[in-house]
Formats: sequence, C-alpha cells, structure tokens
Amino acid sequence: MIGDIIISNVLASGCIVLLIYFFDINEKEPPWTLVRLFLISIIATFLFGKFKSLLFDYYDWQFDPIFSYFIVAGFFEELLKFLLVLIFVWYLKSFNDKSDGIVYYLVIAAGFSVLENVGYSFRFVINPFVFGLKTGEMDFYHEALRKIVLFRAVSGHIFINIVSGFFLGYAKIGKKYWILIPGFLLSVILHGFWNLNASIGYINYYILFLILVDICLFFIITRSSLYYKFIKRLKNRLKLLINAAEEHSINDNVIALMEGVLANIGVLRQMEGPELTKNAKFITLTLPAKIDEVPVRGKDGLIEKLLRVNTILAKQKKKSGIGFWIKLFLMFVISGFLILIILMNFM
Repeated sequence: MIGDIIISNVLASGCIVLLIYFFDINEKEPPWTLVRLFLISIIATFLFGKFKSLLFDYYDWQFDPIFSYFIVAGFFEELLKFLLVLIFVWYLKSFNDKSDGIVYYLVIAAGFSVLENVGYSFRFVINPFVFGLKTGEMDFYHEALRKIVLFRAVSGHIFINIVSGFFLGYAKIGKKYWILIPGFLLSVILHGFWNLNASIGYINYYILFLILVDICLFFIITRSSLYYKFIKRLKNRLKLLINAAEEHSINDNVIALMEGVLANIGVLRQMEGPELTKNAKFITLTLPAKIDEVPVRGKDGLIEKLLRVNTILAKQKKKSGIGFWIKLFLMFVISGFLILIILMNFM
C-alpha cells in the first residue's frame, strides 16, 4: 500500500511539474534548479508538518473551523511557501523575467502538494485497504486511491500560487517590493476560501473561478515578458524581410529558407535565459534590417546568414526532443520518490 501511494502521488506531481516547465513559453528555467526547489519544498513541508503535529498533539489545540481554514491552514502554509520562495528563489540569477515568478512558485507548490497528498492518501485509503485484506476485494482500495490521486494531484496550491507567482514576478523584476505583501495576503485569503468551499460543497465553482483568474494572469504576464516581446518583434522583422524578398523577386529557395526560420523561431523559448540572450543577440545582428542591404550569395550573403540562424534553431530543436522531456520527467519522479521513501521512515 505504501509503495502504491508514494508512486502514484509522485508520478502525479511529476506530471504537474513537467506541465509547468512545458508551459513556460517565454524562456526555460534551468531544469536542475527546478528539481532542487521541488526536493527542498518536499523536505521543508515534511519538517513543517512534524512541527505542526507536535504542537497540536502536545497542546491538544482545537480551533473554530473558520480559524482553521484561514489561519492554521491558509496563513501558515502560505507563509512556509512564501519563505521558501524568498530564501531559495529570490536571488536566483535565472529569475530574470516576470513570468519566472509563476514558474518557481508553482514548483514550490508542487513539492508542498506531493507530501500533503501522501498524507491525504493514507487518511482516506487505509480503510479500503484493510477491508480488502480481510475480504480479498481490492476494488474499493484501488478506487479510493484513484480518486484521491486524481482529485488531489492538481491541488488548490497550484491554482492559488499562480496568483502568488504573478505578484512575485512583478515585485522582483519591477523592483516594487511592497507588492510581495498584498500578494502573500491574497494567497492566504484564496487558500482560506478554498478550504471553506471544500467544506460546504462549492469547491467546483471555486476551482472554475480560480481557473478563469489564472488564465487572465497568465495572459497578462506572458505578453508583458521581455522574451515574448523580443520574439514577437523578431517574427515581425522576418515577415517584413519575406515580403521585401517577394517584392524584389528574390530566389524562391531563399524565401523558403526565411520562412523556415520564421516557423522555427519560437524554439528560442526552449533555451535557458543566458543561452537565449546570447543567441537572440546573434540572430538580431545576423539578419539584415533590409533585404537589399546584403547580396544574396557570398561569404556574408543573405543565404549564408540565414543558414547560420537555421543552424542555431535546428540544434535547439534537436536538443529539446522527446528524449529531453523523458529525462526531465525521470529526474523529478526518481528524485522525488527517493526523498519520500527516506522521509516515510520518519513519519
């Protein structure tokens, strides 16, 4: 049973982190940095849980439900994630764009969720498992495990901390540090209302509300990103070059080469910050401002310049193939599994 719970929850959390990385469409963060933050969050959540359990067991504290929803759970859980972000994320060199705030906050939230989900799984799956051992009927156990993993995999932490990450990105990149406080308090309020709605049966409506909010924030921060604006300008520049080449009756093969560069230029987003900055600068300087500024052929001709750009894009496309994504997924799953196996011995 323990193995089933750990493996299923780590796989679910690994998928979430992979999706976070995949949808980071402006510029990729260093994978090992994300794995490290994921593991740090799991360990910190474990220590936080042990400390909270020690206090509750020792003092036998009992609270009003509203106080528990907004303070015991909302305030202190969001405070833990907020402190982890300030300590381990704020000073990262790779934290160089507003959208990075969402990515890093979500990885911290995913690490928090995976350990919390294991706890929920034990709480709600152990009785069906015991029933199965007594009767030989394990369908109830597998059904309970499936429901817990599917429902808890995308926990409220993910929906709530997109909002937190939005404020984090604007505070860091915009150097408006006071934004951190309202961002933190808003996450506490959203967390409290998540627990409240879960208790009164309106959680599905609340999830829909948070999804709409998250989509709006994602749209806003993506389009305000430095990298999004750069790639958009680069695409517009290539379109103008293609139009000019058609007007000047440039060879069709050259136009096809430019169209290929335009089609693949988005692959730049899969580069990490420093690599993207270096290659973006090179591509900007390599492409001519006007089609008639350089000859079509020759050592420094238009064809040669386009081939250089295409070589960079082709290398990145090959580098970020299916093998890369499998390797990244395994990094999260295996490391998370090993950490949880170690921590389970202390639970």
